Amino acid sequence: MKVITMGLLTNLILGLAHLLLVAVDLLFVLLLARMLSYRWHSRWLMAVNAAGKPCVDWLTGQIERTLGHVGQRAPSERIVLFVGMVAISLIRLLLTGWLAGERFI
Repeated sequence: MKVITMGLLTNLILGLAHLLLVAVDLLFVLLLARMLSYRWHSRWLMAVNAAGKPCVDWLTGQIERTLGHVGQRAPSERIVLFVGMVAISLIRLLLTGWLAGERFI
């Protein structure tokens, strides 16, 4: 039986990366709640949307500013939310791949 021991620094880095993954997942859920609240108006969806409003507003502002440098006109909020969800999915994919590579090397 092979025992794999990891040092304190490695555990700290992997723990911070895991915390970042949880934050990315929460941000994705908040973006999804905002996008679904356009279509369905339920109380629990509005409550989740209101709870995550400051964070989602900050992220959509950053994305709008970045997309403003690319295009001529301002994109709609739904397009900004979709771009944010795609970006968060790519970040999650890259972080998960990096973490999987760190564990098995």
